[in-house]
Amino acid sequence: MSLKTFIVKWEAQLKAVNPKYDVQYEVSKDEPITFKDSENVRLSFATIADTHLVDNEIAEKNLANVFEDIGNSKEKFDAFLMAGDIAEYGLKKEYNRFFRVTDKQKVVPNVFLTMGNHDVRFFYGKNQKIIMDKVNEYLKINTNGKSYYSYDINGYTFIVIGTEKRVLEKAHITQAQIDFLDKELKRGTKDGKPVFVMCHQAFLETHGLPEVWKTGDMGEQSDQVRAVMEKYKNVIFINGHLHGGIYEKTFEWLNKENNVCSLSVPGYRKENNFGIKPCGMGYYAEVYDNKIVFVARNFMKGEYIKGDCEFVDFSIDLI
Repeated sequence: MSLKTFIVKWEAQLKAVNPKYDVQYEVSKDEPITFKDSENVRLSFATIADTHLVDNEIAEKNLANVFEDIGNSKEKFDAFLMAGDIAEYGLKKEYNRFFRVTDKQKVVPNVFLTMGNHDVRFFYGKNQKIIMDKVNEYLKINTNGKSYYSYDINGYTFIVIGTEKRVLEKAHITQAQIDFLDKELKRGTKDGKPVFVMCHQAFLETHGLPEVWKTGDMGEQSDQVRAVMEKYKNVIFINGHLHGGIYEKTFEWLNKENNVCSLSVPGYRKENNFGIKPCGMGYYAEVYDNKIVFVARNFMKGEYIKGDCEFVDFSIDLI
């Protein structure tokens, strides 16, 4: 491990032990979200990760900024994806604050949630039910008590997977869930459209793992899940968990031939560890017939991300 990486990890651990939530941000209206080609967008969504919400009014307000920023735009958003670690300690009062925000917002009709390790490491059964009940409410589906589900918007399939038992950092994905993923990927890609798969944890040896974070991967079933995804074309995997910021390892190909790739979404609540680091960052996606455009955004401040990194604004050509 390089000295630079060691120092970054040490500083990140200190921040995790003593996070600060005392800065409230206001959303600027000077740089509203603007799509590249609004008339031809087939699907659009925003995605953030790792809100780590605490029982704090400022933290709640900063979360609400996401929807205020989207609402300040003239663009139409179809979905909002939250890639896990909703709460900091997994306490009911933290979820009450998070869902007070998502219940009130009216700018995004479809809200997708998955569980992160902070959500389930202490209170798996209780919090799994809290989160999945909200999924059922927001998407008007029945997950039948499962931690995974799929849902179609505008003819495009979203698949959400998540741990099925209490974990400290990684996930536990059962064979039944892997079979479900395989079935839904086959269905969703049959007409050549891209499919979006979300999980809190990243795959083994992606996005700088394990050097940037020894316990940051999905776990024992990582290779099995990845192998299923790589069977199909135009599959986009979205994860959180790594708090990597926006840098050269934010995006990578899993299987270039089949156009299968992975996007590691920056942490929202806390400053990130590498590259462009500020809190409040995420991405929004514009899906067209022949490509997907991903644009980094500081939703907490209502600003586009500026910096010397190719993954601030990039596109994926569909095959």
